Amino acid sequence: MNWTDRIVDATRWRQESIEGDWGDVESELGVALPTDYQELCQRFGPGSFSAYLHVLPPTAEQGSSSLLGTWRRYRQDNREGGMIEQFLAPYGLYEPDRGPGLVRWASDQTEGEYFWLTDRSVDADQWPVIARKDPLESWHRFDVSTTEFVYRLLADPEFTPFTVADPPRRAFYLPTGQTISSAEEWDALTSPNR
Repeated sequence: MNWTDRIVDATRWRQESIEGDWGDVESELGVALPTDYQELCQRFGPGSFSAYLHVLPPTAEQGSSSLLGTWRRYRQDNREGGMIEQFLAPYGLYEPDRGPGLVRWASDQTEGEYFWLTDRSVDADQWPVIARKDPLESWHRFDVSTTEFVYRLLADPEFTPFTVADPPRRAFYLPTGQTISSAEEWDALTSPNR
């Protein structure tokens, strides 16, 4: 069972895979994206894990966050002399014509930030996850795949400081557009008997 299958099992998510076109995104970035990230996006579509972790889709409708849109905004900030390089120090932003740098692939409900240390000279499936809980905190490096990181965040109570696992409650997936409007709905989504 791969890490994506473990996330499916942990959330009990059942949906047909969504086909994705990665060519334009990867062409603009100048690098291929991790295959497990692609599989995760295709298996789940836009939404959030446990109403907490939002994995950025490669592209999105106007006005919504996406991996490519976020990267473009960061690049524009760099060009205009903004603070993004300081915000991402000591790594800096990934640029196709430079060495390694960060590309954001997820965010959470509390200011957490999740990036890859993107490097054209390294297979994308080997990029480490660089994360922090708050922009004022230190970075944490994880030499794991994107999907292993997501699984551990959702299901491993020992995965500090990033875990949201709350046994015996179950992790769940909430597609974009769906909301939780009551404590009863929350209990139903997180029930270990679901």
